[in-house]
Amino acid sequence: MRIALLALALHLPAIAQTCAPPADLKTETDATRIQHLAVALLPCLAHPDPRLRDDIAFEQLSAWSRAAKLQAATLQRLRADLVAVLDAPPDAAGVHQPFAVLTLAEVARADRLQPFMTAEQRAELVARAARYLVGMRDYRGLVAGEGWRHGVAHGADLALQLGMNAALTPAQRQALLDAVTSQVLANHRHAYRFGEGQRLARAALQLQLWLKPDATAWQAWLDGLLAPLKQATAWDETAMTDLHNLRGFLWPLLAGVLDVPDTAQRDAWQAPLQKTLRRLP
Repeated sequence: MRIALLALALHLPAIAQTCAPPADLKTETDATRIQHLAVALLPCLAHPDPRLRDDIAFEQLSAWSRAAKLQAATLQRLRADLVAVLDAPPDAAGVHQPFAVLTLAEVARADRLQPFMTAEQRAELVARAARYLVGMRDYRGLVAGEGWRHGVAHGADLALQLGMNAALTPAQRQALLDAVTSQVLANHRHAYRFGEGQRLARAALQLQLWLKPDATAWQAWLDGLLAPLKQATAWDETAMTDLHNLRGFLWPLLAGVLDVPDTAQRDAWQAPLQKTLRRLP
């Protein structure tokens, strides 16, 4: 089986250096051509035109992936090439890595539903995802005329899809949770305004649901989130930005906790979280 998949991967064309999607992408039904087109769309994820990058390339790759139209060899090709983007220096416009990460979230989702990665490949993706999110310092979201970058939100989406995979180890989930947590306050220098806190909270909640921390660990995690505010010596711009971002994370987290179907788990987490929110100025 692996030999057959490798043979198919080797016969896929090399990635084109230009972005030139055909007009009939959405209506294409030929399975073989879809595999070729998926690979050919990869350069569009780096295109400065947001219509090509987001509306056409990412949306079509996502649609094909979610409709299970991408074969394992194609998904492997996407995984390898997109991980390579994370290892390369960022492009001048700062759009390629965020959209590589967002597309990797779709690749990770496909693997979660129907595994095609090896354990080593999955571990590599977890490590790359955590490293990307921890190191993210470009906090631009939607920019008029340039479209989305949204690197933190995209990184949270990748952590979410990886974290929900039953094949992950607790240590891998913890690494992803630590990475998500590291961006809650945006390095103390940026006020989120494009829903980043909600995306981070969604990823954190799913990771915690798998990790199942006891009451002590849950409280320690909440206390760690609040610690920078407690340590602030004055209500300056940095402290107010941290407060803004913390609220933007904790309220969506509470909304998620209230939807947890396990009554015992919900009750165990709800009260400490509400107490933490009441401690905010």
